Amino acid sequence: MNLVDRAFGTSEFSFAEEPGIFTWELATDKVYADSALANLFGLDPEQTLTGLPVIRYLDRIHPDDKPSVAKAISESVITGNPYRCDYRVLDRSGQIVAVAAFGRCFRDEAGNPSQYAGIVYPTNDHVQQDQLTAHCSEALKIARSSGLQATADALEAILKELAKPMPSDTVQVH
Repeated sequence: MNLVDRAFGTSEFSFAEEPGIFTWELATDKVYADSALANLFGLDPEQTLTGLPVIRYLDRIHPDDKPSVAKAISESVITGNPYRCDYRVLDRSGQIVAVAAFGRCFRDEAGNPSQYAGIVYPTNDHVQQDQLTAHCSEALKIARSSGLQATADALEAILKELAKPMPSDTVQVH
């Protein structure tokens, strides 16, 4: 029986839509996380339970979102304020998953940042965008075949916008 099986009693537990929970010990740079977070970030569940460096998680964040996520976490560590951040990660199957994260840095008796804890959960933003893209593509085919050039041009512009990376909204929560 592996570590994950011992922690949850079975390996049949599904983490597909489960939020993941983590704690980051700043002094050791070890992030301890549950199997749901491991699944979201495409990491080995046994390794996340025993701790991984934060860079292993940052490496799984979409390159366009990584700077804003790193900035939000850094600001939270510095200020002690909680944070909320929406971004994309590569899951275990290599698919891009939109997630929302909430976290907060805790301090020791001397006031120094020591622990950072949070939760990350999948959102369905990517599903909705994929569906919208599919509908617009079908509408574009119809517009072209019907000779509706102005409509086709408008749909092409919409599809170009949809192809751009999703903005990573970072919001400070007080």
